[in-house]
Amino acid sequence: MHINDKFAEMKRFIKYITVFAILSPMLSSCDEWLEATSNTQFPVDKIFSTRTGFYEALTGVYITMGDNYAYGGSYTWRVNDLTAFPYVLQGATYYQALQGHSYHSISAEDELEAMWKQGYETIANINLILRELDERRDVITYEPEYNLIKGELLALRAYIHFDLMRMFGVSEWSAENAFKKTIPYVTQYNKEPEIQRSYEETEQMLLNDLNTAIQCLSVDPVTGNTPSDFNEIANADGYWNNRNKHLNYYAAKALAARIYQWKNDFDTAAQYAQEVIDGALESQLVEWIDPEAIILAVTDDNRDWSFSSEHIFSLEVTQLQKNLSAYLLNLNADYGIRLGSDLVYNLLFMQTDQFGSIAGSEDVRGPAFLLRYGSESFSCYKLYCSTSYNINYRNRIPMIKLSEMYYIITEKLIKDGNNAEALAKLDEVRSHRGISDTFSEEYSAEEELMKEYYREFMCEGQVFYYLKHTKLSTMVWPEFYLTEDDLIYPYPQDEIDYGRVQEL
Repeated sequence: MHINDKFAEMKRFIKYITVFAILSPMLSSCDEWLEATSNTQFPVDKIFSTRTGFYEALTGVYITMGDNYAYGGSYTWRVNDLTAFPYVLQGATYYQALQGHSYHSISAEDELEAMWKQGYETIANINLILRELDERRDVITYEPEYNLIKGELLALRAYIHFDLMRMFGVSEWSAENAFKKTIPYVTQYNKEPEIQRSYEETEQMLLNDLNTAIQCLSVDPVTGNTPSDFNEIANADGYWNNRNKHLNYYAAKALAARIYQWKNDFDTAAQYAQEVIDGALESQLVEWIDPEAIILAVTDDNRDWSFSSEHIFSLEVTQLQKNLSAYLLNLNADYGIRLGSDLVYNLLFMQTDQFGSIAGSEDVRGPAFLLRYGSESFSCYKLYCSTSYNINYRNRIPMIKLSEMYYIITEKLIKDGNNAEALAKLDEVRSHRGISDTFSEEYSAEEELMKEYYREFMCEGQVFYYLKHTKLSTMVWPEFYLTEDDLIYPYPQDEIDYGRVQEL
């Protein structure tokens, strides 16, 4: 049962798993509705009576993460990117409130509520599978297989909670904010509402999940530590192959690097990031793209638009083309989410700059490849979906990339006052983007790192988190001014009515 071949069959399981998730009180603040649905019977016993059922349920989690209101849209190229990135919106009136940070408009409130619910629905699915996994040890009896399933689920639970905390919470979790309440961290599948805890307590729960996940994933095939009988017993059907399409061991460590970076523990973050770089490259989980080969590919369908060979973890989103084609892949300047020519030529991809660099004309992230010009603005083709089925390039949403680990180390070097070393670390990534220039000592690593985030993570939603974490929001494009409050999404009104508090 290969992960890429199971989507059609999985959908019938997801309808069961998702229905279980709606019993979670996080998805509704209406006690009467919960009472009315609590006696409905669903075939949990049947789903989790076989190893195949657990595998299908786990794959179902990845599919629900790719929902249009989660990582398949709102958490990545749509809401998070629109909030933080100075796009030009042409005719896409539905999203103007989001880019204008008018979060209490009807359209924005609906979108943010859907994002909250989708995140907690997926968490509820995860908690259900974890519960059944521990209660049915007679089904999953092989210890490495049990550890892999549990490790992925715990890491996914941490991944989603972390992003919800970053979207709906404050940027600083320590000092005066340490004892403020944040989003509920849900670890049980039941009808009881989860209490809100402080940032300090919730952060520890997050790290507890992730540390346990890393321990469980130490037998991940990508580590080379699986037992000799693993393929025969647990991987005869190839389910545990293609590890960058699962939240694998190195992706869990990369998530740890993100969390410690957010905590401003730059030494620990850089240590995890270096472990990921070394391990992921050595194990060939990832490899750098060849910029020249991508540009020279005969057709668009044969190009690795998202640089998927560098994905430490990615999602395969079957509806991606349908969701984004009208907005991102439209060369008509009268409609869509586009990049203005001034932003492209005067900030991100300057043909020459004050120090004589020609990097902007060579960088494959810009007009040299990913950005396509049409009527004085550009469309980003990073998430272009092949029209023919290609398991390497089609429908890929980057979740964690190799380049981000270099940027985490760069930030640590900047904090240490090592401008030259930080610039050299940026040059390592840039050399794999077709750039022949290197930074001279006149450049500011802090300013260049910010620009690199904009160039590298376009359409991925990561710029939102970077600006919030660094508090550099006022340094972006002058026509697109951001405040710290612009990077905090308000709780859905139902949650506030139910008694949730958003302490800012």
